[in-house]
Parts: sequence; C-alpha cells; structure tokens
Amino acid sequence: MSKIQLNNVSLDYIDDTNVFHALDNLNFSVKEGEFVSIIGASGCGKSTTLGILSGLRNPTSGNLLIDGKKSIGTGKNRGVVFQHYSLFPWMTSKKNVSFGIKQLRDDLCQREIDEMANGYLKKVGLEGFENKYPYQLSGGMQQRVAIARTLAMQPEILLMDEPFGAVDAKNKIILQDLLLELLQKDEDRKTIVFVTHDVDEAILLSDRVLFMNNKKIVEEILIDFERPRQRTKIFNTAEYSELRQKIMGLFYQVVKENIGGDEVVI
Repeated sequence: MSKIQLNNVSLDYIDDTNVFHALDNLNFSVKEGEFVSIIGASGCGKSTTLGILSGLRNPTSGNLLIDGKKSIGTGKNRGVVFQHYSLFPWMTSKKNVSFGIKQLRDDLCQREIDEMANGYLKKVGLEGFENKYPYQLSGGMQQRVAIARTLAMQPEILLMDEPFGAVDAKNKIILQDLLLELLQKDEDRKTIVFVTHDVDEAILLSDRVLFMNNKKIVEEILIDFERPRQRTKIFNTAEYSELRQKIMGLFYQVVKENIGGDEVVI
C-alpha cells in the first residue's frame, strides 16, 4: 500500500466570470520511506500540489489518500517546511522548536520538552545556538531551526516546498548535505515530497523525480543511486549526466511549447 496516493485530483479557482485550473487530473503515489521530488517550470502547479498534500487546500475533485484512507484537512502525520523560514521572531531557537512539540505532546513536562528541542537543534548542527533569536542567525541557520522544529513534531510525512531556495549557494549545499545525512539514519527516515526548481538538487536527494507540466505529472524519472550518497561521487558519473540531460530536455520541451520554434535554447 502507498503511503500517499493522489487519485484524479483537480483544483479550480472560480471567480464571477472565469475558471482557473490550478491542477488537472493529478495522479501519483509515494511509497513509505520514499523521497520524491516534484520539479517543473514556474506556475506548473508544484506548490499547489504540496498544498493539497498538506491539507491546506482541498481539491475540487478527486481524493488524497494517506495509508489508504481518504484525508481531508491538515493532520499531525504531516509536517511542512516552507521556502521562507516562518519562525516566530520573538522566540529563541529552542522556543521555536519547543512550540511545535507542545502542540502535539501534552504528556511532556517543560524539562522534557526543552531536552527534546535541544536534541533536535543538535541534530541540525545548531548546538550552542539554542538561545539565539532568528535575527541573530543567518538564513541557512534559520532554515535549520525550521527543519528542527518540523522534525521534532515527528511527522510520518515531510513536505518541503523549495526549502533551500531562499539561501545562498554555500548554505544551500550545507542544507542539502544535512538532509542527506539525516536521511541515512533509520530513526529519522520519513516519507518526503520535495518541491524544487533545482535539477541537481532533485537528482542528489531523490528516489524518484516527478516532472510536472500543464498542471499534471507528465514524466517520472527513477534515481537509482545507492544510499548513502555523496555529491562528488554522483556528479562525476555518466548516469548523473544522462539523468540531468533528460530532465533538462523536459524543461526545453516546455520552453518550446510556450515560445515555439526549434531554435530556442536553454
């Protein structure tokens, strides 16, 4: 049984005179413990799909199934990491992480919550920064706090909407490697759906890449590199070059459709 299943999901926005189709008959599944990236050009419906998966948006038609059961609305089994860090600026790193824990674990005392928060901050490399406020942290460090907060809520499913898109190139590499490291540990292994524009990021992190165009999945690419993964080993292989060329070719087709002509280059 799939952990996540989208069956014939469509989403329309309707005003007085117009209908905008945000998703069109979307179908795909994700196995338990699988890392799936959704990639595609801007406006293809990637973030809207993640909104459906999180329960923040409801489809106009079709169903979202989790563990084989129809799912409506948000749930404790799903955690979301957004592109922008969404931290409470008046709370320290530890209090931001503790806030998430308190929402779900009313059986814990404050000391246990603090210990748990500190443990997750250590996991993301922020030991010693527990009492820093967001404005005292770099963008990459703030996103690590956001990841720690989501992991501390111990969701079965992790939904990530371009989580490294707002940080600089150096921090992006650090965060990608952090996620790879966390994924190697069985106790932290989640079912992950990851939205990105970055082809290299998708290949590095994923078990499968779903290419989206015209509000639906149009291609599925298997990423068959063994784990644990190291970027230097993967990026220097012929297999990586072939995968990258295939995905970039899909982007090229989208550009041709939108602009027209075989002379278009990217």
